[in-house]
Amino acid sequence: MFINKKEIILNINRIIFSSLDIREVYQTMSKELLKVIDFDRLSVTLITEDNNLYETFVLSKDYEYTELKEGILYPMEGSLMKRVVQFRQPVIVEDTSLGRFNTDKVLFKEGIHSRLGYPLEHKGRVIGSVNFGSKRKDYYSKKHITFFSQIAPQLAMAIENTRLFNGIKEAEEKYRTVIESSPDIIFECTKEGEFLLMSPSVEKITGYPANQFCDNRGYGLSLCHEEDRERVQHEILQILNGQNSILMDFEFRVVHKQGHVVWLSLEVIPIKQENDITGIEGFCRDITERKKLDELKDNLIRDVTHELKTPVAKIEMAIDMFERSITLGDKVSLGKGPQIHEIIRNNVNRLKNSIKNILDISKLESGVDTLKLSDISIADLVKQIVYEQKDSAGTKNNVLTYQLPSGMPIIKADRDMIYHLINHLVNNAIKFTEHGKIIVSANVLPDVVEVTVEDTGRGLDEETRDRVFEKFFKETPSAFGSGIGLAICKNIVQKHKGRIWAESEGKGKGSRFKFTLPILVDTKQKVTTNHK
Repeated sequence: MFINKKEIILNINRIIFSSLDIREVYQTMSKELLKVIDFDRLSVTLITEDNNLYETFVLSKDYEYTELKEGILYPMEGSLMKRVVQFRQPVIVEDTSLGRFNTDKVLFKEGIHSRLGYPLEHKGRVIGSVNFGSKRKDYYSKKHITFFSQIAPQLAMAIENTRLFNGIKEAEEKYRTVIESSPDIIFECTKEGEFLLMSPSVEKITGYPANQFCDNRGYGLSLCHEEDRERVQHEILQILNGQNSILMDFEFRVVHKQGHVVWLSLEVIPIKQENDITGIEGFCRDITERKKLDELKDNLIRDVTHELKTPVAKIEMAIDMFERSITLGDKVSLGKGPQIHEIIRNNVNRLKNSIKNILDISKLESGVDTLKLSDISIADLVKQIVYEQKDSAGTKNNVLTYQLPSGMPIIKADRDMIYHLINHLVNNAIKFTEHGKIIVSANVLPDVVEVTVEDTGRGLDEETRDRVFEKFFKETPSAFGSGIGLAICKNIVQKHKGRIWAESEGKGKGSRFKFTLPILVDTKQKVTTNHK
């Protein structure tokens, strides 16, 4: 049986070390072992880290069904494995029918009548065992143990290598998954500017594929905004030269493939080999939306400060006038009480309106106010607003009317927002028209409803017409109002995926404010036309 055993041992050892994963060569090793040791079942079992369980790592057998399967964890207590680990010695079971260990009865049912368990040791620790099973009783002996002792150390080493190899593969898979799924740009770059790693997210953020960075040295720096390129290069060199050990939250701009600017936040640490810095690694986070919010906040603070400054100054002036009149006892000044009261009341109202409008525009721009869509009739809204504003128009000797076509569709929109939109345009027309005419009309186009508020008032010059929807813009800076109303109207229309614009032939020639809203529901409704 043990003829040419040296050659077989060499073959087995060669097989064991022919792969980093012992599973790949296990069956070949089993066939070679069969030339020396007769077995009907061969398995390798390994202990878990806490030493309370073990699993069948690999298994081969010459019969079909087995209860003891690969990858299943079994308790150490009462097992042959525990005996092998406890005494660090081979264990032979001459007759499994006697049921010495938990699995003996199971194996006996499967026709295995004798067993040999041999400890696998690596660096002074038992990591598991190799288990032979035979259909013959009293088969295994010391000569089998002696033979296998020449293979066991190499097998134990190969199994540990497999574990290490699988651990590395698993770590690489997790690392790859993190890199490929990360919304941030993860990268590694040599000192010479060659990218060794670039995550796929770079294409979503910059428009350029990852391979373009890896194939072109220094490509990343070339995408930097021209105003930021020198700063970025300086900070990277500080890391590469060892002057800084880390770069945190460094903000800069790159130019997207489509031409727009993208803001990135960069974090970098050096890559070292021994004490030499060979490159950098880190990640870039897209902070464009955050920068937009910061800009919006800064603009809001600036605009609010500007808008509230005038009424506050006038209130202070009125209070100063009142205090002087009290202090000096000036009868003339005391007689200005009603005037002072009027100044304060008007400017307090102005402050209240400004604050309300600022909050409205802020909510619209930030997306806090979501659309509450319902079926609405533009015709009904126009009629309601014209009815409500008739008295206001009449105080300035204006005629307010509407002209609406029959069969106007019901559309899906936010009723409160559309009411505010039309009402503000009508109110504006009344404000800037005297002894004139204001007409609210509508037109049904293929995909949209177009509404026009036309007046015969003071009209708009070209510059005002182009800027009239800007926040806080007023043709006359000292004019009453916040200058936000039309900006709110624009936001409302844009939220509804529509368009708004102004038309005028010039000063003194009236103006037309028009907007469109998409038709989403094609339900027809008859309305009266040319009503005063």
